[in-house]
Amino acid sequence: MAIMDFKDITGQEVLVQSLQNAVKENMIANAYIFDGPAGSGKKTVADIFARAINCKDTYNKPCNLCSSCKKTIARVNPDIIYIKPTGSSIRIDQIRKLISDISRKPYENPYRVIIVEKADSLTSDSQDAFLKTLEEPEGNNVFILLTENYNTLLPTIISRCQVYSFRRLNKENMKNALIRSGFTDPEEIEIAIENSNGIIGRAIEILKDRNFEPKSKVYEELLAEILKGSRIKILDCSENLLQSKDDGEKLLTFLLSFFRDILIQKDTDDNEYIINKSIDAHIMKKYAENFREEDVFQIIDSIKQIMTSLDFNVGYKNSIDSLLLRILEVNNDKGSWSTI
Repeated sequence: MAIMDFKDITGQEVLVQSLQNAVKENMIANAYIFDGPAGSGKKTVADIFARAINCKDTYNKPCNLCSSCKKTIARVNPDIIYIKPTGSSIRIDQIRKLISDISRKPYENPYRVIIVEKADSLTSDSQDAFLKTLEEPEGNNVFILLTENYNTLLPTIISRCQVYSFRRLNKENMKNALIRSGFTDPEEIEIAIENSNGIIGRAIEILKDRNFEPKSKVYEELLAEILKGSRIKILDCSENLLQSKDDGEKLLTFLLSFFRDILIQKDTDDNEYIINKSIDAHIMKKYAENFREEDVFQIIDSIKQIMTSLDFNVGYKNSIDSLLLRILEVNNDKGSWSTI
C-alpha cells in the first residue's frame, strides 16, 4: 500500500496548508482537535502530521525516508503514542498512565506526539485529569484529539486546542481521491460516492466490500409504505433500518437523492439524470404526482437540516421518524408541508 502524504489529502486544502506551515515554521502547538465525521480522514492526517513533526529532513517533511519517518510508518516510533477507548470510553486509568508515560522527555525525537482516537469518549473524570496536562504542559508533548463532536469536551480543553474541522468532500473530489487510491470501475465508484455522503473512508469501505449492495429494495419498501399511508408500518420500517447513526445518515442520503429525482421527474420523463434508477418506476411516478414542487423543496431542506445536525443530535431517530411522518401527511393530502 502506498504511503499517504499531505499531497494525497483531497478537499481539505486550507487545513492541510495550515498544518504544513506549522511544521515548516516550527510553530507546533501544544494541542490540536481534528473534528469531523468518521471516515473523513482525521486519523490519516494525524498520522501524516505526526510523521512530519519529527521528520529529520530539512525541507521535505515528511520525507518518509529518515529513521523517524520509517519508524512512524512501521508503528514502532517510541515517541508516537496512540490512545484508544477501552470499550465505549477512554477511562481515567488510561489518562493517568499516559500522564506518567509522558512525564519524561521524548526518547529519540524533538517532540512526543499523542494521538487520542475518539477523544469525545473521554469520561468526565478522564477529561478533568487530561485538562491538567494541558494547563501544565511538560516537555515537548503534542496532543492530537480526534473527535466526531468536539463540543462534548470541556470548554477549557477546547480553548487550549487548535480546532481543525474536516469537511465532507464534493463529488468531484471524491471521484479523484478514489481513482488515486487505485479504484478504476466508473460504475462502482459512482455507487460508492452516492452511498457515502461525502465521506471518503466510507466510499473506500464500500468499494472494498465485495458483498456491498445499496439498500434500494429496503428503502423502496419504506417509500411504498408512505404511499399506503400506514404510520405503524412506516415506524416499523424505520425501526428496522435505523440501528445506528450511520444507518440514519445513509437513509437521509438516499432520501435526499430520491426527492431530487422527483423534482427531475416532475420536469421531464427522461431518466438520464435520475440517480435511483433501481426504484420501481410506478413509485417514482406516484411521488411525482402526489407531491407539489414546493413541498418537495421543503422536504429536501428538512433532510439537509437533519443531516447537518446529525453529528450533534443524539435524538437522530426521532428527527428522522418525524420527517417520515410529515412526508406521509403531505402524501395523505392533509395540507402542504408548511402547514403541518
